[in-house]
Amino acid sequence: MRFAATVVTLTGIWYILSGKFDLIHFGTGVCTALVIAATYKRTADSTRLRPLRLLAYLPWLIWQIVMSNLRVARLVMTPRMPIHPAFLVRPPGVVGDRALTVLGASITLTPGTLTIDMAPDEVFVHALDMKSADDVRDGLAARRVARVFEERAP
Repeated sequence: MRFAATVVTLTGIWYILSGKFDLIHFGTGVCTALVIAATYKRTADSTRLRPLRLLAYLPWLIWQIVMSNLRVARLVMTPRMPIHPAFLVRPPGVVGDRALTVLGASITLTPGTLTIDMAPDEVFVHALDMKSADDVRDGLAARRVARVFEERAP
């Protein structure tokens, strides 16, 4: 029953977000939903998601994305392109698969940074410039994600 509900939900989301209401897009959505539902594994993650805190986190994340977009655009438009790429390895500051996934996605969604690899004890990130690297080093995103999942960032 859960498998069928997952397929129907994912197909509906696909169909609505595709913006194309024809048989080819519907069929692609069904096939994709079947593959995802068949390979989905429930996690034994015990972290508890706080929905209201997630709703408070999303505007902050969107603001970070907008501000980083502007900074990266300025870097690229500057004739000298003063970029200073760097790789960072740091403790993630969150615990649990869900929290790690949200943190990694948040870092990657923010222009100028890219999550390369994650493990429970470290995050490997590429930063385009020193400001982006400093943003990752300060761990603000990790602290905010930790609040969403009702835990304290180490």
